[in-house]
Amino acid sequence: MIDKDKRTFKRKNIYTKDQLMDFFSNISLPDGVISNYIEKDNYIEFIYNDTIYSTLIDGGNWDEIKQELLRQKERKKMESDRIQALEKQDTLTKLYNKEYSKRIIEEFLEKAEPGSRHALMIVDIDNFDTVNENLGYIFGDTVLVNIADSLRKIFYDTDIAGRIGGDEFLIFLKNVQEIELLKEKAEEIYSVFRGTYTGEDRSYQMSCSIGIAVFPEDGADYMQLFLKADAALMKTRENRNNFYSFYQDMLYPDMLYPDMLYTDTVYTDIPHTGISTPDIKKIEQYIDRDCYEKYIINKTRAYGSSNFDKEITAFAFDIMSRTKDVNSAINLLLNKVRVQFDCDHICILEYTTSSSDLSATYFSSKDGIQAKEELSHKIPLLVQNLDISFDENGIYYVNHIEETEDEVVKTLMENLEIKALLQCGIFENGTLKGCVSIHDCEKPRYWTQYEVDSLVTITKIISSYLLKMRASERASQQLYRIKNYDILTGLPTLHKFKKDVRNLLEKYPDRKYAIVYSDITQFKYINNTLGYEAGDKILCEFAALLTEADTLTEGVSRVSEDNFLAVLQYEEEESFKKHIFQINEKFHSMQKAKYPSTKFIIVSGVSLVDSREDITVAIDNANIARKSIKGNPKTTCKFFDNSMKVKLQWEAEITNSMEQALKDGEFIVYLQPKIGLSENILVGAEALVRWKKGDSLVPPNDFIPIFEKNGFVVNLDFYIYEEVCKILRRWIDGERRVVPISVNVSRIHLNDENFVGDIKRLVDSYRIPYHFLELELTESIFLSNTEVAINTMKELRRLGFGVSIDDFGAGYSSLNLLKDMATDVIKLDKEFFGQGDMQKEEQIILSSIISMAKQLNMKVLSEGVETQNQSDFLKSVYCDMAQGYLYSKPIPVTEFEELMKK
Repeated sequence: MIDKDKRTFKRKNIYTKDQLMDFFSNISLPDGVISNYIEKDNYIEFIYNDTIYSTLIDGGNWDEIKQELLRQKERKKMESDRIQALEKQDTLTKLYNKEYSKRIIEEFLEKAEPGSRHALMIVDIDNFDTVNENLGYIFGDTVLVNIADSLRKIFYDTDIAGRIGGDEFLIFLKNVQEIELLKEKAEEIYSVFRGTYTGEDRSYQMSCSIGIAVFPEDGADYMQLFLKADAALMKTRENRNNFYSFYQDMLYPDMLYPDMLYTDTVYTDIPHTGISTPDIKKIEQYIDRDCYEKYIINKTRAYGSSNFDKEITAFAFDIMSRTKDVNSAINLLLNKVRVQFDCDHICILEYTTSSSDLSATYFSSKDGIQAKEELSHKIPLLVQNLDISFDENGIYYVNHIEETEDEVVKTLMENLEIKALLQCGIFENGTLKGCVSIHDCEKPRYWTQYEVDSLVTITKIISSYLLKMRASERASQQLYRIKNYDILTGLPTLHKFKKDVRNLLEKYPDRKYAIVYSDITQFKYINNTLGYEAGDKILCEFAALLTEADTLTEGVSRVSEDNFLAVLQYEEEESFKKHIFQINEKFHSMQKAKYPSTKFIIVSGVSLVDSREDITVAIDNANIARKSIKGNPKTTCKFFDNSMKVKLQWEAEITNSMEQALKDGEFIVYLQPKIGLSENILVGAEALVRWKKGDSLVPPNDFIPIFEKNGFVVNLDFYIYEEVCKILRRWIDGERRVVPISVNVSRIHLNDENFVGDIKRLVDSYRIPYHFLELELTESIFLSNTEVAINTMKELRRLGFGVSIDDFGAGYSSLNLLKDMATDVIKLDKEFFGQGDMQKEEQIILSSIISMAKQLNMKVLSEGVETQNQSDFLKSVYCDMAQGYLYSKPIPVTEFEELMKK
């Protein structure tokens, strides 16, 4: 009851029950407040924080209010305890973390009674990095968790165990008077590590090193003890004769803690446990009897006379780590567990990636490791058809079929002739992936706790390997898919196609086969106009068409972009061509229905397969046949023939001699004049290359395409660029008239991010003003690589080089690109002039393009001008320049220089 003398207290009123509850919800409710009160007619008074509070009962019952307040206090305490527990724990092992271990040891030592002794141990796992590196971090984490669980079982409730580093643990033992007890504890710790993992491979053998410091001899506070124990740990590592060291042993080897007791252990029997334990006197020296008995029960569960948990766990680690074949290791382990559990069969059930059904992936029965097929198919139903709810440890069990009230469970177990079962779930990131299932078909089983604990441990070990192996299998399957199948269409890659065709030839050596190499004409234009998403769908539809049964293809591949390969059985040429034409027409009709304004043409090259040659030869020949009819609207299918072989031989000859020809200066620069139409004077030149091979000149069309294909065009172009720089430098030094010279840029140059910088350095080395060198990019470059081409052109113009677009009008989207082409000159393609005089329609188109170009501040040059009528028309529509045989064919530099003098 509160003191009636209230003169020293302040007063404050709380008028309602709700206000009273709000008051207590915002303060830490102290013990005694609720009981220390005075109850009056319709209100109560209590003291809190030197203030007397009065509150109306307001028709409520004070006892009910008290109970509600107490429940509120209990809920707050439980939540606070939960949060505090999380703050104390190491997230992996659930032992105390380093900070909390330090704090509670410091608090204990501050209050330690005089004459008491305590010990601090630091335990370090030897070579734990080897375990992580060779067995994986998942396995390593499982080891740490199992070690922590085992350490809990060998220490008393009052002792402190914590994880203070990746592979370091701290143990603090209270009230230890005997040095022998510390030695025993060190040995028990060491046995935990040795029992956690045993094996023949010493690099994987688990062991530990221990350093021990004793209070107060080695230090009066936590930090001193920690440093001394750490020093002892270092001593243990250096001296491998023992697995533990005392700090005092480092200082006084012959006088280790003289005040501590050295007594032999006397064993008696504690009647209600039936287990041999140390003498009661020793128990009392260490801790109270109840706590000790609890410790003994826990210890016996882990390391009792049966050694059940220890033996099977050690075997699990051993077999899983020592056997290279994980599948064999799991089968052997299951067989061992089945024998150890004395059960009829044990299996692993897994959800397969290809379906949502469980399957028995591993099975061991009394008849052998592999179960009968019928049984291994039936057992997954036991999990699949049951609403199994695994507990927090992942366990589900049925002790006796007759004790279950679930008729579905009972029926399934009866069908499988199972009397009892024990299951442990396999989880990955909280998702059930399967379970380990143990069955007894002969008798009911009342599963013991250490059987449950053992299955949990074994499942963790198996799952760490199994989940890792499944992840590796999925990765391997993904890599196989990436290597062997096209991501977009799902067709085999070229690599797999070759392999499949070789297998086909081996399987049917008497059959004739042909390779068909096909592509969709101007597919880049289709992508640009219809969009890439539509383009991808078109490719997939063509791929699907090639794989249809009526196409008779026996192998299909997507080589790249819109290039496809097929292998078909061959009988004779005309029927084969007809079949290819039907496939192409079917595709054309399908796409025309969706895109009426777009023309779809499939061009195919065909080559017969010679089984004596590598399949790559037939593929290359089919590709050559395809390329030979590109741009020919009259032919869409071509067989490889002897003339193409001659062409191949020519290409080989050109390729073999090109390097030496460049060194010998066989490539010569010719210049073709550019004429200004308004004044009919020479205003520039285009540099063209000729190959002087012996006494004859090789036309550019005979070697430039080959060089573009093999990449040598890069070397040749820069050779020509340098020759042009030499010409310009000679004109400048000789104080002659200097006109700009244009040079061609191959599309291959756009793949080199250093191209512009290389051009600049070359021109700078000859001290040539940039505007005297003009770089010509063909319109087709913009169609195939628009963004890069435009950026390259902008960068060249920014530096001061002249830039022109060659063959303008030859492509499909010239006008569409014109708005983006920031160029100096556009060169109209010679095809505008047709054969001889221009038609009216051609004149309209040409004059419109010239007008638009001038509005965009671009100059216009018409190439291929051969008649005076053409020249006169170009003057009439204000074309700036012209180039063609009317004025001059390409001529040697010396002749061009004479022309300039005139």
